[in-house]
Amino acid sequence: MSPAQLKSVTLTDFRSIRGSISVPLDAPIVLVHGHNGAGKTSLLSGIELALTGSVASLQRVDPDYASHLVHKDAKSASVQIQTNGLDVNDAHFAVNANGISGGALLNTDLSRFYSERCFLAQSSLGRLLELYQDSPKRTDSALTRFVKDLLRLDHLDAIIDGLHDAGDVRRLRGGVPAYAETRDAVPQLEEEIGRLRSELAATDARIRELSELNNERSSQLTSADPTRANVLSITPEFEEQELLRLTNIKREIEVAERQWQQIAYTDASRERAAAEPRSEAAHRALLDWQDTSGAELARLLERLAPLFPDLPPLTSNGPQYVHSTAKGAVKEELARCTAVLASDTQAATRVTHLEGEIARARARVQALEQQISGFATQAGVLAQALSSVLPHIHTDDCPVCGRDYTETSDTSLHAHVSARIAELTAAAGQLQALSQDRATTLATASSAERQLGEVRGQMLDQQRRDALRTRQALLQEADLALQQMSDGMVEGEQRLAAAAAASRALSDLAAADQSGTVLRESLSRFASELSLDPVGATEAVAPALVRFAAEVSRLISAYASNQTLRREMTGNSLEIDRLRVSREPVASAIAAAQSRIDVLNAAKGRADAIVQDARELAKRAGEARTAIVRKVFNGSLNRVWRDLFVRLAPEEPFVPAFAVPETNGGPVEAILETWYRSGGKGGNPRAMLSAGNLNTAALTLFLALHLSVAPDLPWLVIDDPVQSMDEVHIAQFAALLRTLAKSKTQRQIIVAVHERPLFDYLALELSPAFQNDRLITIELSRSADGQTLMNYQPHVWQPDQEVAA
Repeated sequence: MSPAQLKSVTLTDFRSIRGSISVPLDAPIVLVHGHNGAGKTSLLSGIELALTGSVASLQRVDPDYASHLVHKDAKSASVQIQTNGLDVNDAHFAVNANGISGGALLNTDLSRFYSERCFLAQSSLGRLLELYQDSPKRTDSALTRFVKDLLRLDHLDAIIDGLHDAGDVRRLRGGVPAYAETRDAVPQLEEEIGRLRSELAATDARIRELSELNNERSSQLTSADPTRANVLSITPEFEEQELLRLTNIKREIEVAERQWQQIAYTDASRERAAAEPRSEAAHRALLDWQDTSGAELARLLERLAPLFPDLPPLTSNGPQYVHSTAKGAVKEELARCTAVLASDTQAATRVTHLEGEIARARARVQALEQQISGFATQAGVLAQALSSVLPHIHTDDCPVCGRDYTETSDTSLHAHVSARIAELTAAAGQLQALSQDRATTLATASSAERQLGEVRGQMLDQQRRDALRTRQALLQEADLALQQMSDGMVEGEQRLAAAAAASRALSDLAAADQSGTVLRESLSRFASELSLDPVGATEAVAPALVRFAAEVSRLISAYASNQTLRREMTGNSLEIDRLRVSREPVASAIAAAQSRIDVLNAAKGRADAIVQDARELAKRAGEARTAIVRKVFNGSLNRVWRDLFVRLAPEEPFVPAFAVPETNGGPVEAILETWYRSGGKGGNPRAMLSAGNLNTAALTLFLALHLSVAPDLPWLVIDDPVQSMDEVHIAQFAALLRTLAKSKTQRQIIVAVHERPLFDYLALELSPAFQNDRLITIELSRSADGQTLMNYQPHVWQPDQEVAA
């Protein structure tokens, strides 16, 4: 089947075309010329409208372009086109106030192919790179769509798109609802298990609470019998016997209180009663001192015990004696520690000084040795060599090189060598002085090192020094504390003496009071029966009776409350049994739900494995797609674009190219960049190229996209492609068009220009070159009344008679 070819187009009152013109297009190359406003762009826009049903080059700048397609002096316009080689070979469009009516000659895919890769509008050339990449998503730009068409990535894209839902489980809800239901059911069951476990935990907490309450109530049970450690072993019968016994004791205590009230008014009793508070006050004052100043001294002695194990104890000695003994020992040890640390500090300072002196001596010895080495080489070797040569010098000719010394100096060679030997002899004297200085410095360094070793032997090591400093600090704190305790020790000595005197006076009065003594014997029996502390020698009778009465009342109350506590514990035990029975169904429900979760998790695990395999397949498909893109970008598309661009702009150092994807598996994105011809990556073409070469890059990109694959439509329609081109670029472009038109690809080319010299040049350059080759030139102009005129001229091949001859 012959390739599709444009035959003719007829336009009536369309845009700037006034009237009706029919333009033949049946030739490999059609050149259109006309001044600005003559209708060249309108002609090409009419072809685009008839083929695609719209004018994309106008729609990009004015969405309401359809209202401006009719000539300003007409009410309607029409466009009709004829072709060969298509399923439908003619189309007719009418444009009026109601809009555009008619059917496009090309289907949607071919219409897009024509707009993107066959027709290059004048307004699009300068913005072509931007238009090709202009899209809300770079993966849907015109360049990206072309790349996908070029690479035939339909199968890989179908795999990637088909597995797209596997990339996110949220997208699987529609396609695999059972998977989503399983994923949703697991959290719901886990939530239910959490609720049941909370309920079970609450039940267990209540059981623990009641058990702890029973334990607490059990601990509150009271027993007056110290021989029975387990209170729960006390029976109610025993408690009744105890209550009876305690009641009798209480009555006896009440009788004793009445007897004491009768004998308390005798002289001996009054004196004894008066002495008891004084004795109690004296003992209380002594105890207060022991709790304050005495306790402080005891703590200090405890801290000092590791340092002074021979200090006298406070319990068997007076506070003043113990205080003065400790104070003397602390001061003596503090003075010793201070002296040792001061000596160590002086030794450290001496070590620093000696180390500096040794370092300076060694540095001086090193400098002297360097000087001695230099002098030794100069005086020893050179002087000896010159002395051996001197006897052989009889003339001014050098015995070594044979050169005449008078050429360089007026002094004879013999005198010069003799003077040099004298200089070296003087250097030998300096060498002797330096050697003596070196020996003196070495002796000084050795002496300093010996002293350094002695001083270091006198210093403390770091552990002993730190321990001594800690000991010094402790002694300083103890010395200050002992100084502050001096007054308190005097007071303690006084209180100790007062307590002893009061105790002796009370003992004398107790011997004189016989009635009180008998009563005190009864008090002793009460204390024994109630298991209380016996009455002390200084304790008054009335307070002791009050103490016994209070204890009896407390015991009676405690035993009476035991029955109430036991009843409460019995009720709590019954509630614990009920709760333990009620928790069994909850535990069973938890086990059943957990079993269900295990089944669902197993199913979900298998589904997750399938999803993971799908993701891996999608990943590998993406990586394969990226590898194909890289291969084609480098080996096909970029090569064609580079060849075209270099041909039209041979001096430009930057060459535009498609950016090769750097990562694997990503979506196909056509991104433009530049490369230095000498190697190295540049920026975006719009940032790196001049305006002229940017148009060249856009034009060559348009041609490269058209030439990289077998075209669905073998047409190239270009509106004024030589914008900002110089003569060299135009000549190269004309040669390129000629190559495209005369090649075996049989492309049909329509080019519109507005400069007459350029039109004539292209008509000559693109003239027919062989038999059946043809060129059509179209010239558009206007008549005096504004009607559009069209001059059509076909050019056919004519053999050159002279060449033929």
